[in-house]
Amino acid sequence: MVKKNVHEKSMSNLPLLSDDLVQLDNRANKKEPQELIELNEHVRLYITSMKTGKLQIKEERISPNSLMLKLGSDYVVGQIGKDKQGNNVMGTTKETKRETKPFLPKWSGVDYHPKLTGSLIAHRYRTKKGKRRVPEYVFPPDDRTVYVPSGYPWRCIGLIRAWSDPSTPGPQWIGTGALVGKNIVITASHVCPWTNVGSWMMQFIPAYYDGTSLLGNGVYSYVQIFRGYRDHGQGDDMATLRLYTPLGNSIGWFGSKTYNDDWEGGNYWTKCGYPGMVAGGNRPSRVTSFPITDDDNDGAGVELEYFADSSGGDSGGPVFGWWDNGPHVIGTHSGWEDNWGEPKQNVAAGGSALPNLIIWAQNNW
Repeated sequence: MVKKNVHEKSMSNLPLLSDDLVQLDNRANKKEPQELIELNEHVRLYITSMKTGKLQIKEERISPNSLMLKLGSDYVVGQIGKDKQGNNVMGTTKETKRETKPFLPKWSGVDYHPKLTGSLIAHRYRTKKGKRRVPEYVFPPDDRTVYVPSGYPWRCIGLIRAWSDPSTPGPQWIGTGALVGKNIVITASHVCPWTNVGSWMMQFIPAYYDGTSLLGNGVYSYVQIFRGYRDHGQGDDMATLRLYTPLGNSIGWFGSKTYNDDWEGGNYWTKCGYPGMVAGGNRPSRVTSFPITDDDNDGAGVELEYFADSSGGDSGGPVFGWWDNGPHVIGTHSGWEDNWGEPKQNVAAGGSALPNLIIWAQNNW
């Protein structure tokens, strides 16, 4: 009976509802692949010179088990990005209902239902008079729940750290992204360091949880290139990141679909991110089984509007649904909008621009 229900929805191109998903059992993982094991066999430390020329490093032995590296002021810890381009670099296409396929490695199971960590951990803010308030893009009660990103596809979502000045020791802001190819991450354009004229740096950590990846300390990658819509509205607030390390080969990635307004009003969707209001941004949280309430053309893409809770750190997080062949992203969380005379809503960037951008990245990277 369940198989018939899922098949009928697949034939009509509808995403699966929560009633369908709850009847599907998680599938266990097999032995991890060698590529993933090798990432954790050694601690990798990247050091990059901000100037051209040979890297010069001085070593000083502090003790038998301690070594100090002396770096000049023009060195940074991490891998510097190489290139960025905006807006029309992706080209154009007449196809308006495109999609990309998800990838599940042979060793991997599927977690339709991730482990939840219990009660919501949220920071509430007070006015000068002591009255409790929350940002206007949270619709009380806050429905976000913290989950453990240990299985597919949850491990394919990660924290993004970004620097417009790589010489600063910590990231200058954070966001969320999701793997959509072997070395490709989709996120919001405004998460990317467009404005700086010099060096920049971004880092993607999949399955980030309490300071590191649940997949191991060595499972992360810096960003080599990003492409997206620099002069974006909320409908095309999207960018793809090219990773130095092809993490997707080992852990899998999401598919993508062009949003269809026939899906409007259905409780199909899940949104994930690393908001500072929830667990301090150290653990991922999700809102699930919510509808898209409206969609509007905007820029090269489409605004997807919803009342799913969100706050700073959620930017770039995937809005996705499940089909019988796996999870597909239909939007990247952009922010919120307040149209006069209409209810405040949160917004993702989607439409055919999303799979078109991912297809361009898959074909060129």
